[in-house]
Amino acid sequence: MANHAPASAHGGPADLVAHAPHAGPSVRTYVQIFVVLFVMTMIEVAASYLTSFGVPKWAQIIVLVALAAMKGALVVMFYMHLRFDSRWFTMLFGAAMVLATLCVVAFLTLFAYHRGIVG
Repeated sequence: MANHAPASAHGGPADLVAHAPHAGPSVRTYVQIFVVLFVMTMIEVAASYLTSFGVPKWAQIIVLVALAAMKGALVVMFYMHLRFDSRWFTMLFGAAMVLATLCVVAFLTLFAYHRGIVG
């Protein structure tokens, strides 16, 4: 019996563990993400005044949608731990986020044409 291979070579209990649990981000990483989100929020507030400086409304909408998408991705990746989950979940969420963004852009465009803001 002393010459037997370890249990993991025979498909024993060691093979049942797919991977070790990850340590996850540190507190410092969470604070850095918070600071980035705060700065992005300040940029969004400033972007809401772009039309006062002669920037077209459509450009303001593009900037705000892009900032919202980036902030949403950061929150999901770090605060919801999607960065550490299966790639399948990332692809599923990414596809849903792209679809939602396209729907929002389509509705904003339709409403803008209806109100006479664009076109």
